[in-house]
Amino acid sequence: MKIRHSVRFALAALAIAAGAGAGAGCTSSAAAPSGAGASGLTRVDVGVLPIIDDAPVFIALQHGLFRAQGLDVTPQVLNSGEAATQELLSGKLQFAFSNYVTTILAVSQGAKLRIVADGAQTLPDTNVIMIAKGSAIRNVADLRGKTIAVNALGNIGSLMVDSTLQTYGVPVNSVRFKVVAFPQMAAALQDHSVDAAWMAEPFITQSGEQIGAEGLADTASGSMTNFPIAGYEALAAYSRQHPSVVAAFQRAIEQAEALAATRSVVEQALPTYVPGMSPQLDAAAHLDSYPTSLNQTRLQQVADAMLQARMLQQPFDTHQLIMP
Repeated sequence: MKIRHSVRFALAALAIAAGAGAGAGCTSSAAAPSGAGASGLTRVDVGVLPIIDDAPVFIALQHGLFRAQGLDVTPQVLNSGEAATQELLSGKLQFAFSNYVTTILAVSQGAKLRIVADGAQTLPDTNVIMIAKGSAIRNVADLRGKTIAVNALGNIGSLMVDSTLQTYGVPVNSVRFKVVAFPQMAAALQDHSVDAAWMAEPFITQSGEQIGAEGLADTASGSMTNFPIAGYEALAAYSRQHPSVVAAFQRAIEQAEALAATRSVVEQALPTYVPGMSPQLDAAAHLDSYPTSLNQTRLQQVADAMLQARMLQQPFDTHQLIMP
């Protein structure tokens, strides 16, 4: 059954809203740090995804940046920003890496979240609609009536795919979305359970190597060129109650993002959290850029694009996402 353009965003918003309700009722202990260990470091859990966007977390771990800030960080690898946001709202995480679309949807539904650091912005070929080798689909117009894999509904992937469809004059409600985790997308293309897949790196490069998958359209282009993708978020209450922990996390992430400007640093981090990466794949993967400061004006681009795409019903002021 086709999920209409506005309806599929509403379904995603309802799912996040359920988590927002849980998060709104969290006590201070539910979102508190795990506590200081024998080393004297504050233990925190961070929700991440197995994609290039999250490289700074693992760079910070490799280079001891969190420990230098007094933090013992444990990354929890999840399938989507939506899952990370829901885990954060439930009190299971202290920080989460999530795409801005998911964060804004959650806050528009009542979640009390703050973005504590910028994460990644698009560069060419980092977010691509992929097709199987030998597919009959040869251009974007051929996607009419087809099924496209995304890692979650109503997130940055949905926004980027819809933007690409509109660019090529394809009605956004003429395609179906199917939720598939990034690591399983290549297999879904190969067994034809989907016709195309919206992938992020390094899965674009991996799928090309593993099954000969081909790029159909770069969704990180046009209006999505240099688009803010994702950042690190925390509960508003947690940010108020543990400002020193938040500040320490910010410093470590920003230092890691500065290091990520050197490609070899990112390549060294990728195999530590993405299974199947080799030096050859590391060298071939396209990288995002990692801003070292949070820019509210750029963040507003995301909310404005969501409003235009009818993911939001009314204008959203992103000032409310920024910590005072």
